[in-house]
Amino acid sequence: MRLRGVHYDIGTETLEGASTRESLTPDVMERELAEIAGELHANAIRITGGHIGRIATAGRFAQERGLDAWVSPMYPNADIATTMARIEEAADEAERLRRTGAGTVLVFGCELSAVMTGILPGENLAQRLDLLSDANRLMAAVAASGLNPLARFAEFLAEAVRAARSRFSGQVTYASGAWEEVDWSLFDIVGVDAYRDAANRAGYVDQLRSYARFGKPVVITELGCATYRGAADAGGLAWTAVDRSSRPRRLRQGIVRDEAAQAIELAETLRLIEQTGTDGCFVFTYVAPSYPASDVPETDLDTASYALVRSWPDGRTSHKAAFDAVAAEYAGAR
Repeated sequence: MRLRGVHYDIGTETLEGASTRESLTPDVMERELAEIAGELHANAIRITGGHIGRIATAGRFAQERGLDAWVSPMYPNADIATTMARIEEAADEAERLRRTGAGTVLVFGCELSAVMTGILPGENLAQRLDLLSDANRLMAAVAASGLNPLARFAEFLAEAVRAARSRFSGQVTYASGAWEEVDWSLFDIVGVDAYRDAANRAGYVDQLRSYARFGKPVVITELGCATYRGAADAGGLAWTAVDRSSRPRRLRQGIVRDEAAQAIELAETLRLIEQTGTDGCFVFTYVAPSYPASDVPETDLDTASYALVRSWPDGRTSHKAAFDAVAAEYAGAR
């Protein structure tokens, strides 16, 4: 693969309305990006989050380390108008980065039919994700709402691409969910969030190869595995292992930490992706401080995180087995 990437979150709004990274100083950012370029052997980062100033800083540090910077604004639960304004703001910043260094790509959204309000029924992201898990309830909710999600989504994407291209002269793509229908003729790169799980495991390689039919470079904009036994079967829904109704938050009963399982799944998935002819991928995710580690298994939220680096409440971090597994794959792909 040409692109050996990893997600780098600079602070995104959570389901509870907090930030995934309340504090992120330039010193920490510089150290983390040096590790990504050096020890992880990555050559690209997908900078996700809602803080444009931090995106700009991360982009500059990435360029200094020889990393391609994929600018990917994230504004969960924003309405259509607000999302469009934020895309334009991110496009302006991406253009400034593009003028100072090569390898800047704008990923103007991620799974927006669910992340953004106004396309699917549901007052918040949690409700919309819940509907997506049950086709019958989703169809009933759509009928009751009077919305036409497919038409509204297609119209939004077309308008967003026009807005992005009016401000950014580089390559533009979108990180699509598996349920979304996207007109890829609008984009320079086909971007797909492609977690492997129990349902798609047998056909995973064929599924990824099928995107070549659009005649454009294909990049897996998101893949990953959480850190517990059985997380590989849950794929992109493994984060639901956290009981968010409890205070403090804790893992659901029966969740057992297993770093080796995460490492094995990531290594196997990366090797499979190599077989599909895709241009590259971005592992989700480098670090996730909003899932803090604990010596008490029930409150060790890092177990439910997809991060390659374990975050402790006092600010310490440590590599997980998955970090070493991804580093080995990326070093071998050079």
